[in-house]
Amino acid sequence: MKDIDFALVEDKRPPMYTAMKYWGKKPHNIWGAYIENYTSENDVILDPFSGSAVAAFEAVKCGRKAIAFDINPLTSFIIQVFSTAFDEKLFVSKVSEIIAKVEADNLYRKIYSTKCEHCGCESAIIQHTKWENSNIYESGIVCPNCNKRFLTNANFNLVECSNQSKKIRIPYWYPKDKFYDSPSFSDSFKKNIGGNSFDCLWTKRNLYTLSKIFDEILSEERKEIKLQLMFGFIQTLHLSSKMCVPRREKSNRSFSTSWGRAAYICSKRQMEMNPLLLFKSSCIGKQSVKSALNSVVEHVGKVPNSKFITCADDIHSIDNYDILYGIVDIKDILNIIPNNSISFIITDPPYGGLVQYMDLSCIWLNWLKRYDSIYTPSIEKEITIKKGIKDIDEYSKEFTNGIRALYNVLSEEGKVVFTFHNKDLMVWNAFLRSISKAGFKVEKVIHQQNKRTGESNVANPYGTSASDFYIRCSKSVYKKKIQTKKDVFENFIVDRAVSIIKSRNEPTPYQILFNGLLSEISKADFELENFDENIQQLLSKHTEDVFDIVKTNRNSGDLWWLKNNSISPSDVIPLTERVENTIQTMFEKKGEYSLDDILSEIFIRFPNGLTPDIRNIETLILKYAIKSGNKWKRRDEPGGRKIR
Repeated sequence: MKDIDFALVEDKRPPMYTAMKYWGKKPHNIWGAYIENYTSENDVILDPFSGSAVAAFEAVKCGRKAIAFDINPLTSFIIQVFSTAFDEKLFVSKVSEIIAKVEADNLYRKIYSTKCEHCGCESAIIQHTKWENSNIYESGIVCPNCNKRFLTNANFNLVECSNQSKKIRIPYWYPKDKFYDSPSFSDSFKKNIGGNSFDCLWTKRNLYTLSKIFDEILSEERKEIKLQLMFGFIQTLHLSSKMCVPRREKSNRSFSTSWGRAAYICSKRQMEMNPLLLFKSSCIGKQSVKSALNSVVEHVGKVPNSKFITCADDIHSIDNYDILYGIVDIKDILNIIPNNSISFIITDPPYGGLVQYMDLSCIWLNWLKRYDSIYTPSIEKEITIKKGIKDIDEYSKEFTNGIRALYNVLSEEGKVVFTFHNKDLMVWNAFLRSISKAGFKVEKVIHQQNKRTGESNVANPYGTSASDFYIRCSKSVYKKKIQTKKDVFENFIVDRAVSIIKSRNEPTPYQILFNGLLSEISKADFELENFDENIQQLLSKHTEDVFDIVKTNRNSGDLWWLKNNSISPSDVIPLTERVENTIQTMFEKKGEYSLDDILSEIFIRFPNGLTPDIRNIETLILKYAIKSGNKWKRRDEPGGRKIR
């Protein structure tokens, strides 16, 4: 077995990983590569913070078994859904039946019907309504008679439909839970959303339609079909909420929206989507239950044999399984898993409150718990940082206890890989202290760029949403840490920053510099107790004697460079030039590559602080190749550099 000591290239996600909204989904092929590399066939891997359950299904794909726990009940729901046998004909038939019942509902027709501008049909359907400052300014209409879809400005009929819907009496169940005591639900959010309970997330007519669909699902007697319908339903919930914002005109996507930020938001501009049309799309559309469940067998190789367990279960008595899963707190795993029994752990622990997963999941869990009480969230058990509720000390204490449990269940020769990222040095220190206190030593830190990231990455291409650190650890005998004085740490940071810039030999975005420094800090074995100085503040102290700040208009911000007295050696080729030379050499050897082939070569040659941004790489490729389908083909014509 050779260690993975460089970044890998993220692959296109199969439908089973694109259907469900979940923040921070991990790249399946990279996690699969780690599992395959660090385990043997039939080994058991553990992921105690399973999230969207990528590790569990990739383990099965590799011929391993998985134990997948998460205190968030949504994880168990995802695993349960993807472990069901899928009868597409029966499922589509039931979806069609529910849609027909809702379409025939007199109240639904009243609040979602309008006149078609093209054929005069009175039963055209309102697909969406766009609002700004509580006023309707545009709607999307779908006409079943002339089969047209079109946009129309606000008119009396559309406004009247909306006004009438505010008086609806809803006869079906829907969640009336109050918002939790959490910074996620600020006073300004409650004011803008219109109240202090979860039902305020939807307009009255959307809530009516959702509750009617939900009522129809609950009446389904076939367990697997019912579960699969629920999967389609919860994908409908966030897209039909008031939190979705219309896309800008230049996107050319006037009929779609998203819940783009990992937060509860209520913008002045809102897009009210028709829940019934969303439900249909979520069940049988492009990114749907149908495509996701059909891809499980294709991607994983079979429908996993998964078993739900609790702390009361005896793992020794369970055999013939692919995945054991449950709503289990990490500190309780010692009640389930024997000591020294796990050969490999890969997990994505909470990033110190960077994303409030449990709060966000409640938009779905408050409906799911009506379907089955096991999906009731235990908000107080989440390991996180919440202003005014849980501070960094409490986070650190709970996280350390959890990591100690991992130390006990890991075999003596086993490895654990954590993915982590937070730009707050205090959170990084808490994370590193927890690893050290538990008895682990850091073997390798790899900066891993993600090709497919959230919308926040558009505004900040070098930000935390665009990358993760993969921290590989093993068990160690305790050794005394280096006692860290502030001046010693400051000198270390400045020295390493100079080294990174010299190795690149070109002005460097701060975030890339920061990423490289985090790798160095993680390996240095410092004792960072009660040390919270910001790295950028430390570096900024030396803009008179060591660093120059190069002003730019880029999204990445200003660049960091060195003063003349510490400039990089002349014999070191600038990084961009080295990357370009690598690309040129590749096309001299062969005339065609995929982007992944090129990125893989560059990630291996230029790790961590040397890794260039993916979009810069594509700009360099354009000098030597033309994009043709999914490949880059060498070119020798004007406009590109000739290959020698």
